[in-house]
Amino acid sequence: MEKRIDMNKLVPVISLVAMALIFTICTNGIMLSFYNIRMLIDQTVVLMIACIGTVFVTSLGSVDLSVGVVCGFTAVVGDLVYRSTGSTALMILAALVVGTAIGAMNGFLISKCKLPSFMATLSLLIGLRGIINYIQSIAGINYASPKLMLLQKEAVKIPLLIVIVAVFWYTFEYTKFGKNCQSIGENEIVAKYTGVPVAKSKIFCFMISGFTASLAGIFTVARLGGTSTTMGTNFEMKVLIAIYVGGVLVRGGATARSYKVLIGAFVVMIIENGLKIMGYASSEINEAAQGILLMVILFLTIYFENHTVKRKKTKA
Repeated sequence: MEKRIDMNKLVPVISLVAMALIFTICTNGIMLSFYNIRMLIDQTVVLMIACIGTVFVTSLGSVDLSVGVVCGFTAVVGDLVYRSTGSTALMILAALVVGTAIGAMNGFLISKCKLPSFMATLSLLIGLRGIINYIQSIAGINYASPKLMLLQKEAVKIPLLIVIVAVFWYTFEYTKFGKNCQSIGENEIVAKYTGVPVAKSKIFCFMISGFTASLAGIFTVARLGGTSTTMGTNFEMKVLIAIYVGGVLVRGGATARSYKVLIGAFVVMIIENGLKIMGYASSEINEAAQGILLMVILFLTIYFENHTVKRKKTKA
């Protein structure tokens, strides 16, 4: 029996290889230099951490537009705690608790109050951004603690990234909870009648997204060396682009896979990094390139997904 290759699963890999080859050629090999690869990994860490948590929400067929502002807000809250206590541990704990609580609130509003995820998280984005600006205008900018700056060391950052990714990868791909998230994205009504706790699953998904967003905020403070009013600005769009470039469809479901969002994160950063090396550091050029790429990859993903569905129906 002839075994067909599932092109939908290969689109993210093909995109990664294609972008790496194109920018390697366009930068005369600088893209693959040892120094640049280290820089690329350093730039991708925060995005990967946020993506590995947001994929839970995306698998539901929902969207979390509050990732960037939660990243910035939890960092600012953590900074206030550090100023008051001088404790880096309490700073990290406060940031994670606040991020998870915001995620729980999002999940409650969406699952229990039936608010559309787009509107609920967009409202939060606007509101929290104003609060961040207000707090920073009073408290001012503060530098990160020496202990937190240890997160910038590769010997600390890379192992932590591996642990974080491994935990959420396993949770999403191999646990009953992860399978429930995907089944809700495929068909929420069917999932509900087969015993899946839909409301509870949605709340936990948004809690995970909030938790990883706050983790990303902590790593961002370490990377920037302090807080600022612009922390997390437009970060949610970068996360969504990484997820969709990775081949995860807007409707979520079975197309949501951990490896896809991680590859998508690398693709996004390769484009940014490659354009900067070529001398096109302008945000407009970056955004235009990412927009075109997103449209092309989404087209290919949807095309191969529809082709797969038709083939299955024909066999049936």
